Amino acid sequence: MAFSFSWPFRRRGSGSGGGGASKSAEEDEELGVTPQLLDFLRTLSPDAFKSVALQLQEGSAEATAGDLTSWQERHAVLVLSKAKELAKIRYDLCPRHMKDKQFWRIYFRLAKSYNSPYELRAIQKEKLRRMETENGKSTEVITVEVEMQESKGSRASQTSEVDSES
Repeated sequence: MAFSFSWPFRRRGSGSGGGGASKSAEEDEELGVTPQLLDFLRTLSPDAFKSVALQLQEGSAEATAGDLTSWQERHAVLVLSKAKELAKIRYDLCPRHMKDKQFWRIYFRLAKSYNSPYELRAIQKEKLRRMETENGKSTEVITVEVEMQESKGSRASQTSEVDSES
């Protein structure tokens, strides 16, 4: 006796539209979850996290840093879904060896070279949004203002470095 069963629910992303894959790729790119980052995460081990935790305990003020930013939280959720190796390391370490907050602080320190350009871009976008709502100006003008402020900041730091060397 054979049963004929029709599943009443569709899988996510299937059906008409087809825009789900490209939107997901855009979000991956915006949050810095790139193939290079995923390759790097495959090389990590629980011992890497434990050794950084020991370094942080040896008197660094960074050990008491604040909460994750909203970009970091979104990145963390996405990277856990994409990198099963990282999810396993987190499962092994939290909460037996370290708190979740410490795990993420260490993760962002280890993956800084992969994440920082994307996080910087997210910070710049947030600045633009904030400035736009405060001033009511067009985005084009604000973009130039943010770039000018950043270039002034980098010139000021270069000038202070030259002054301190003199």
